[in-house]
Amino acid sequence: DKRMLQLVLESAPAATNSVQEEDRSGELMGIVNWFAVHPTSMNSTNQLISGDNKGYASYLMEKEYNEDRMQIGNEKQHKFVAAFASTNLGDVSPNTAGPKCLDSGLPCDPITSTCHGHNEMCVAFGPGRDMFESTEIIGKKQYDKAVELLNNVLSNKDQTRMNAGQIKSRHSFIDMRGLNVTLENGDMVQTCHAAIGYGFAAGTMDGHGAFDFKQGSNSSNPFWNMVGGFLSKPSKHQTKCHAPKPILLNTGYIHLPYDWDPNTVPISLFQINNLFILNVPGEFTTMAGRRLRKAMHQILSAAGYHDAKVTIAGISNTYTHYITTHEEYQGQRYEAASTLYGPFTLDAYLQEFSRLMHDLLEDRPSLTDPPPKDAAKKQLALLPDVEVDMIGVGYKFGSVVKNTKDSYPTSGTEIAKVIFRSSNPRSNPKIQDTFLTVEQLDAKGKWHVWLTDADWDTKYIWQGGMTYLGTSFAEIHWKISKDTPQGIYRICHSATRRTLLGHTGEAMYKAPEMLGGSYGLNLLISVGRTLFGQFKSVRNLFHHKHIHHLRDFHGCSSSFLVYEE
Repeated sequence: DKRMLQLVLESAPAATNSVQEEDRSGELMGIVNWFAVHPTSMNSTNQLISGDNKGYASYLMEKEYNEDRMQIGNEKQHKFVAAFASTNLGDVSPNTAGPKCLDSGLPCDPITSTCHGHNEMCVAFGPGRDMFESTEIIGKKQYDKAVELLNNVLSNKDQTRMNAGQIKSRHSFIDMRGLNVTLENGDMVQTCHAAIGYGFAAGTMDGHGAFDFKQGSNSSNPFWNMVGGFLSKPSKHQTKCHAPKPILLNTGYIHLPYDWDPNTVPISLFQINNLFILNVPGEFTTMAGRRLRKAMHQILSAAGYHDAKVTIAGISNTYTHYITTHEEYQGQRYEAASTLYGPFTLDAYLQEFSRLMHDLLEDRPSLTDPPPKDAAKKQLALLPDVEVDMIGVGYKFGSVVKNTKDSYPTSGTEIAKVIFRSSNPRSNPKIQDTFLTVEQLDAKGKWHVWLTDADWDTKYIWQGGMTYLGTSFAEIHWKISKDTPQGIYRICHSATRRTLLGHTGEAMYKAPEMLGGSYGLNLLISVGRTLFGQFKSVRNLFHHKHIHHLRDFHGCSSSFLVYEE
């Protein structure tokens, strides 16, 4: 799909002349748009948290339309919100240079996405020289289109203004196991219990799989059948139901420690005047999304909504992998192998969304199946908790290990780097806050925040774990852009450490080497909680509210000069 649909949000006009400051009557509040492209410009080698191309587009737009974006933690300063949402992006890659073989540079096999029969060498590239530039290019294209659409609205060239008007919704839970579906020609079919096919394990050109699985596989392998059968062996009925998909994982019948895939899924429908938003629990392909929108337009047109706008809000409320058309399902590429409920999955959604739409238009309540069981308390965490942060004797949290240089030119290629002694970021994920600031010195000798970890030109890289015996280091990068004003700058790091010592100030002790540093101590405490948690006195010790103390710390690099070349 090549269209972007955008909803512009403004504050409502004031009812009286006495308007509170927070009412901001008629003020531009933000945008929500829907455009079909995967946020997978950052490939699988990336280990940094990133909003990818859609996050970069949002960053550019919020940076442009917020007056003071550097007021950390002050949400009132961030009035404008730009949401670049997912829609029917199931088979749309941002890597427009296409998949190529890493060894030869030639295109991958178009059917199986392999090179010499192996999927590991087939990787999609572009349009940039690396994944960071590709993210910028694809994100900037979405940003440019969003700004164009916004300017058309603000100049009254192209808009459909929607005031309070009709705001309605409908919601249903649907049990997808053996759901009866009536096709357009009148035939009756059923959906299947969830299952994943062989093509799923092959991955895609945006993220390859392993073990020589291939996309487009319509036959199974005895060895992998045996491996999957240890978890759940599909019945003859299940195998026939999913055909031509060869079942790798029979997820609809695997319930330990909880359901591996949803059996009951939520769907919902929002109406805001003539805008209708279809909230789907998975990734619809281009053609699957077009058929869903077409079916809804036909219903709306018959009801008199001839100028209705229909969009799909993808990956909403739960995740059921992909939804392909019946024709796409026959090819059993990655998306088809990941279509959980069999070849008539899309037809089921067409039927159920049509039911919801009729319910909404005719003002009747929607029938629903029982909701799924709440498994929140059954979730497994294989990563040990952070019990304590430690560093070597004589050091302070926030102290500099490797400092910046004295000066940097604004060439657009220079990167200022500094490394701090730090803590595990899971001790405090800094929600609505930042792990770093780039600060500029003004003429009065005061430091002002120039950039944070939300900015594209900065990177916060945590180094820790068993390799470092549980100690942590924060490596901070600032790529100095060409438009950076000349001046004096510094890079600062803020974080939180977890300690067992209470009010002791900065930690000046060393983790016992025989325990593998603080990593070993964390693991020992976690094992102790598990093994001895059955004893009330020990359980109370491990969970006592005063056993852990959180201490914030802060450190800065030396100041340095940024100058024009």
